[in-house]
Amino acid sequence: MAEHSNDEERLLAIVDFFKHYRNLILSIVLSISVIGIGAYGIKYTQDSKNNSAAVIYSKWMEAVSAEDTNALDDSSLFDQLINDYRSTGFAQFAMIKKASALASNSQLDESKIYFEDLIDVSSGLFGNSLVNKISRVSLARILISESNYSEALSAIETLMAGSDPLVNELAGDALAGQAKNSLAIEQYNLAKELYDDDASKNIVIMKLNNIQLVL
Repeated sequence: MAEHSNDEERLLAIVDFFKHYRNLILSIVLSISVIGIGAYGIKYTQDSKNNSAAVIYSKWMEAVSAEDTNALDDSSLFDQLINDYRSTGFAQFAMIKKASALASNSQLDESKIYFEDLIDVSSGLFGNSLVNKISRVSLARILISESNYSEALSAIETLMAGSDPLVNELAGDALAGQAKNSLAIEQYNLAKELYDDDASKNIVIMKLNNIQLVL
């Protein structure tokens, strides 16, 4: 009888728990359902956007590859990509191509605008880390070429904890430009250790030798 009583007590405790927290439990279940439906809706919408962006990007690339045009030319396809589908990877890679073409054509101010915009749009929880990294490194390159060393370091600051030798080399360039030679040497040495090709290593060694001549 005692065992039966204990079972009844356990059952009553469970019933009381659900009675007491019924509204809370219903709220949690409802919230999870809404989140699940919302996530599915977001995924469906994003997939649809990606598909549309892929078609436009393909058409734009075909046009850019033609002999009588290039990424610098005005294009309604490019405008449609960045205006209507800027959250997609296709639009962002199109912007990288445009910004790189502008930089190669010495239109650095216009190029910087695109790279800065790319950093903003590719940041955050749902951002594109690859696009963000490419944009930060590219922007830093331009800023260093303009002797804007402080902003260059700010552009790649979030990447410096990683293990990318190019980031370390660029940090070394910016620090050397600020005459912070000891810090520059540290970054160049990191880059030299991480590079796995002789050509890149030799360039970094040359930069290290140039600093040693100044010291």
